[in-house]
Amino acid sequence: MTDDLIFTTLDLDDESPANTARVAGWLDAVMRGFHQGRATDGFRTRWLAVARADGVVNRGVWDTSSLGLSSDVPVATFAHFTKPLNAGAAVVDAWMISDVTVAPTHRRRGLMRRLMTENLDSAVAAGMPVAVLTASEGGIYQRFGFGPATREARVRVDTSSAFRLRHAPDDGGRVVMADPAESWPAASAAFARHHETTRGALARPTFYEHWISGYDWDEQGESRRQRVGVRVGPDGQPDGYVVYEVKRGDETEVKVSDLVAGTPTAYLALWQFLADIDLARVVVGPAPAVDPLAHALVDHRVRRVTSLPDHLWVRVLDLAAALEARPWFADGSLVLRVEDPLGHADGTVRLTAEGGRATAAPSTERPDITLDVETLGTMWLGDVAVDPLARAGRVTGDDAALARFAALADGGPSPYCSTHF
Repeated sequence: MTDDLIFTTLDLDDESPANTARVAGWLDAVMRGFHQGRATDGFRTRWLAVARADGVVNRGVWDTSSLGLSSDVPVATFAHFTKPLNAGAAVVDAWMISDVTVAPTHRRRGLMRRLMTENLDSAVAAGMPVAVLTASEGGIYQRFGFGPATREARVRVDTSSAFRLRHAPDDGGRVVMADPAESWPAASAAFARHHETTRGALARPTFYEHWISGYDWDEQGESRRQRVGVRVGPDGQPDGYVVYEVKRGDETEVKVSDLVAGTPTAYLALWQFLADIDLARVVVGPAPAVDPLAHALVDHRVRRVTSLPDHLWVRVLDLAAALEARPWFADGSLVLRVEDPLGHADGTVRLTAEGGRATAAPSTERPDITLDVETLGTMWLGDVAVDPLARAGRVTGDDAALARFAALADGGPSPYCSTHF
């Protein structure tokens, strides 16, 4: 019965016993939803400090008919916070949605729909241009207007004698080993350079500081195997880093969990560093969907893509602000119609691009191009070009209009988001 369900926003600063129990129950529900182990007291304390630092807003749904069984544990959870996102022509605040769970006992009751629609309403009221999330399941979020906007590859690289770069990444910089406990200032500085230069880069939540500094969130304790290499550029400042561990076995491999570079040379230098690790013949880890390493190797076959899933999903909320924050690659003008069943980005605008930037003004003219808000989210960061979307029937217009739209929208480096949340 819906009368037994209470929708509540937690107060993370309320340290009363009753609220402390409810906050702990909320965290337990999230960890259960993502099949993680129960939280220790130390983990809860650390998690709470991180959530407070990021200004996370935590909502949940509690079932008062639970007969006192797990009464502090909600049957659904939802969280959001904001961080800067590099959209290519401007850095915008992104409304980051996370920790979305519904207990198996309460599925198909509309709980997630209500939490999501109310949350998107709040994002619009706060003036957010876009909302973003990462999806554990692919078929859930399109109905709310989200489209997959970036991908992140998983690669397996043979670092035996077959690994050779065409050109040595020698610009006067070097890679140095760092104690994880002391590595965050350098890693943070390197990520800032990466964020500034990379379309799709999303600022890191505070939990990254704890993780890169040696805390294992999965094992809820200090990692004894984690290693960090920091690339110091020719200017003496950090411009990249890699977090990894070495797994011994029949085929000893280096497992990379995070690799960030602020320059192309730093990126290749970090890969050369990984290839030079003694006693290991394989490196596995994340990489951009369009990876410079594939073209920097003498033998490209030593690098193999094992998977290429979607990563960051984008939901446009403010149509004009989103269009004006991304780059455009030709001068010109057309009328664009965006259809949004929830109404947030629904509208028709005249898009006028000049010198790489655009303005989007409301228009009553007949549209040259029509697409829905999910499709706009998919193409907003540039990972998908106009032509395949048009061939799929998701962008419509006559041939001349489609060609103009492609000339305006397609171009520039491929986006990459390496931030998980």
